[in-house]
Amino acid sequence: MKYVLTADLGGTSCKLGIFDQELELIEKWRIPTGINSETELLKEIATSFQKQLEKMESNVDECIGIGIGVPGPVNFKDGVVNGAVNLGWKGKVDVKGILSNLMNLEVIVDNDANLAALGEQYKGAGKNYSNVAVLTIGTGVGGGIISNRELMHGFKGASGEVGHLKVDHTEQFQCNCGHRGCLETVASATGIVNLCYDFQKDFPESILSELIDAGTLSSRDVITAAGQKDPLALKVLNKVGYFIALGLSYIASVVNPSHFVIGGGVSDAGHILLDSVISQFPTVTFPPAAEGINIVLAELGNDAGIYGAARLVEQYIK
Repeated sequence: MKYVLTADLGGTSCKLGIFDQELELIEKWRIPTGINSETELLKEIATSFQKQLEKMESNVDECIGIGIGVPGPVNFKDGVVNGAVNLGWKGKVDVKGILSNLMNLEVIVDNDANLAALGEQYKGAGKNYSNVAVLTIGTGVGGGIISNRELMHGFKGASGEVGHLKVDHTEQFQCNCGHRGCLETVASATGIVNLCYDFQKDFPESILSELIDAGTLSSRDVITAAGQKDPLALKVLNKVGYFIALGLSYIASVVNPSHFVIGGGVSDAGHILLDSVISQFPTVTFPPAAEGINIVLAELGNDAGIYGAARLVEQYIK
């Protein structure tokens, strides 16, 4: 049997997986990311793969290749990552070259949000559909666009950077990219907190007031309060829904997917948020682009990235 090795690098842990040649998940586990250098972390990943293969009474000779997702801008052709803030990587890192030399296998590298998107299209909420756009909404807002079952990368690999679509024209919050008004500033976990502070004055009796005054409010608190019908929390999530709908409208008019899939930690708000997006999407979207589009919640959770990595190996190596 031939195997596909996969890795999804995050700021605190690296999710690893082994798939069979039919892309059925056989094993998955995590190792801590720690504060290792780029080369040290990739060595730990290689060692972990080798140990797991030994447990399976196998070795790298029975592997097709490695797919790996990294939280940073990736030159897809060369497999070079141009910095990864969450990993403490600065400058260009030849992930493909380093890991290929360590494992003596072909390696394919992509942005982690792209791979999560491909995973959802291949095995999750977008399964069996050729044209899917995925938003991952957590600390930031990422995404990926699949057209005719293949990821769009664009000229410089910036395709799918949906978190930097300008949706808040008041420009009240500055984004990490240096601009103002990005979707990430008003729809991410940080964005939810931003809006709560902004709307607080209109809802003095909110159950969130104490947390706001103490400066300890989190997006999780807002989602919980919305489930309890707190008016401030509901107002905020409805506004977040509007901004997401507006972002989706831009994508719909440019690439016209059949499905939008929303994942990430903020999607834990479930149908409170999803219903808000669905109801407002037609009101801000070019009607022919909105017609027939499905907006759904992601299904694979933290496994989306390794499924996407496996699919990438199948498409570009196998």
